[in-house]
Amino acid sequence: MAIKNKSQPEAQQLADKASLIQRSRRNAVPQKLVPEQENLPADNAIETISLQETMPEKHNAEENNGLAVPVNSSQPAAPVGLRQKIRRIPGLGYALAWCNALLRLPRTRFQTEVDIAKLQSQIDELNRQLVSQVHHHQELKQRFAQFESLKLQQRMDQFDALDVGNRLMQFDRLHIARQLRSVNLMMRAGLQTASVQNTGAVPAIAVEVKDVNSSEMSDLTRVRKVAAAELSASDFDQDQFYLEFEALFRGSREDIKQRLQVYLPYLSHISSQPKEERKMVIDVGCGRGEWLDLLDEQGIPAMGVDMNISMVNACLDQGFLVRHADAIAYLREQPAGSIGAVTGFQIIEHLPFEQLIALFDAAHHALCPGGVIIFETPNPENLKVGSCNFYFDPTHLHPIVPQVAEFMARQRGFSHAEILRLHPYPDDHMLAGGSEVEALLNKELFGPQDYAVIGRK
Repeated sequence: MAIKNKSQPEAQQLADKASLIQRSRRNAVPQKLVPEQENLPADNAIETISLQETMPEKHNAEENNGLAVPVNSSQPAAPVGLRQKIRRIPGLGYALAWCNALLRLPRTRFQTEVDIAKLQSQIDELNRQLVSQVHHHQELKQRFAQFESLKLQQRMDQFDALDVGNRLMQFDRLHIARQLRSVNLMMRAGLQTASVQNTGAVPAIAVEVKDVNSSEMSDLTRVRKVAAAELSASDFDQDQFYLEFEALFRGSREDIKQRLQVYLPYLSHISSQPKEERKMVIDVGCGRGEWLDLLDEQGIPAMGVDMNISMVNACLDQGFLVRHADAIAYLREQPAGSIGAVTGFQIIEHLPFEQLIALFDAAHHALCPGGVIIFETPNPENLKVGSCNFYFDPTHLHPIVPQVAEFMARQRGFSHAEILRLHPYPDDHMLAGGSEVEALLNKELFGPQDYAVIGRK
């Protein structure tokens, strides 16, 4: 009916197109679906069918454009099955493909779920293997840490054993020294008791023979009181007294360490060496160990020597290396040239002249070439120090003039000697005027309170 309503040319064109479509369908090679395509999902099957349905139209379009491909008519056409024929029916084939896809959907879904389950099982297995490997790695790490800690503990036990051995040896020496001191005190007490008995026996005999009067009896009583006082004085612990004396009048540890820092540049020949090659510093009369503490902070090996057992115990409690010995004898025992420096702060004023010379000689023997001595002492050039403050310490013997100390160092073999004057009074002690008299008084009264003689071998 639509053709009748059109013009004659248009009807002729439609007839030509219909004949071309019929001719192309007769000459077209039948296409079969491969088995894999039968199992495709619904969307892929629909695309395949729609592609097959549009192929004749593409052939017609190419023929209309003059691009028709010649067909080899000698090749026999492949037989077309019923399924292919049905699928080529427009509309029906598309609907059948949808039905086929819907029918296969449960099977496809089941197969997908099976594949997902297999993949999930593989993932779980890999996770188990990974967790196992992680646990194994952690176990190895823990074993390694335990092994290292055990090994470190063994080393620490060895070091502790060595340290305990050294400490026990030090305590044994201290205990022996205390026992010897106790024996000495007992012997002194026994001698004094015997002297008291003899002193009492002589007046008793005189009383019987001469019939002494009451005044002579009072003299006897006075002698006995003096003897009793001497006996009680033998129990006096001079070492503990001096420890408490320094704690009260010497100054705090931080103040002393601050003052002693001025001597560190004189030990540069030791601190500039590698640690394993640094020579020892011997501090004579180390006291409470402020100088040992400062040297330890600078990485300079040092050992203190002191005859005060209370001072030695105080230094040992702080972990310093200290010996309870006579410093002069200890320096003489050292190999010649084995010590880097010999120091002594506020010590030489306690020594008699002969021992002071022996100290210079023993230090010169022990020092290595280039080694130094540093002996600090109160400065008698300051009139307040020389006349009063020097005698504040009851164990001081006599002050030493700086020029004499420098001469001693040079005369006992030190190639270089110098005097370093230190610790003047604060400015608030100075007289404020600018006259010559006030300047002289400031110099003589408030000048350096200490000095150090520094000698180099």
